[in-house]
Amino acid sequence: MSPRRRGLLLGLFLAEPVAMWLRGYPIGGRLVVRCRQGHLFTTLWIPGVSLKSARFLWWRFQRCPVGGHWTVVTPVKPSELSARERRAARKHSDLPIP
Repeated sequence: MSPRRRGLLLGLFLAEPVAMWLRGYPIGGRLVVRCRQGHLFTTLWIPGVSLKSARFLWWRFQRCPVGGHWTVVTPVKPSELSARERRAARKHSDLPIP
């Protein structure tokens, strides 16, 4: 593999975590996410990897355990959540990794 191609692949792999860090989101781990209907729940978010979702750039399409529907989810900044919202999100977690 050429150095140029290797650099391009590395850049693509690092794009998501760098964008998350610059926007003030946690980079990975068990994150609180919001679905398009406003439901909050926790999910395992690994930058550059999708084990339980289909991805398109920043967005992830996965099942919402609160509403029981398939939807686009996005991370939520912890600073934007009240204590009550954090507790509610922890009560609803998506399925463990299959």
